[in-house]
Amino acid sequence: MKQQRPANMTEVYALRADTIDYFFPDRTREIEFWAKLAADYGKDVLHLMCGTGEVAAGLAKKEYNVTGVDITRSMVYKTKERAEKEGLDNVDVLKEDVKYLHLNKKFDLIFISTGDFHHFLENDEIRAVLTRAYAHLREGGALALELFHMPDEDFKREEKVFKPIRKTPPGLEVWKRNSSHYHRKTKTLDIKEELHVEEGGDVTDGEYEIQLRLMSEDEIGEFLSKVGFEKIKKYDEHSDYLEDADTWVVIAER
Repeated sequence: MKQQRPANMTEVYALRADTIDYFFPDRTREIEFWAKLAADYGKDVLHLMCGTGEVAAGLAKKEYNVTGVDITRSMVYKTKERAEKEGLDNVDVLKEDVKYLHLNKKFDLIFISTGDFHHFLENDEIRAVLTRAYAHLREGGALALELFHMPDEDFKREEKVFKPIRKTPPGLEVWKRNSSHYHRKTKTLDIKEELHVEEGGDVTDGEYEIQLRLMSEDEIGEFLSKVGFEKIKKYDEHSDYLEDADTWVVIAER
């Protein structure tokens, strides 16, 4: 049995890279959502913190030119592997830290999905990410952030085991166990998680902690405005995807 305790978030996601997709439901409606949003701005799309590239590949199939960026090498590899396997020549993927992003290209839409933006805890980190996104947008382009709703009060969720939502390959057993605690005063969500993977007689158990900073509409709006974004608004159009998600989307234009 191999036990892993990642030292930082990059190592956490490296540990999760091979199994993370099994815990997501079918992403067709999510891809449709981002495709509809992108249609208002143009064909060149940048997906920051793209993970294994499932959403990026889905948009590429809808004839968008997609660039994916992730700081985790194994996630970048998964995205490249997916694009090659599906014969997509309109997906580019780069290993970059989004806080220091410097690409020689402007985009019509830039987005961060599934609440990944909450990994940035400090004000200077948040400003850095938004500033780099602003710099990579064409005039009239937009940044979209999918964010978790902020709870009204503290809560503590006891430990629970999660099984894969999707079918796993024969011989692979995977599950995760986690508990969470939201602190309203600091607006932070602390998650403790254990990941168990067993394949071909080999067992890997990984334990790690994740902290997320949640934000109100006013708070994220203030950050965006100070960077220079305009027409900042909550996405209020009907969306089957958002109806079933614990998230909302803010859109800001350059």
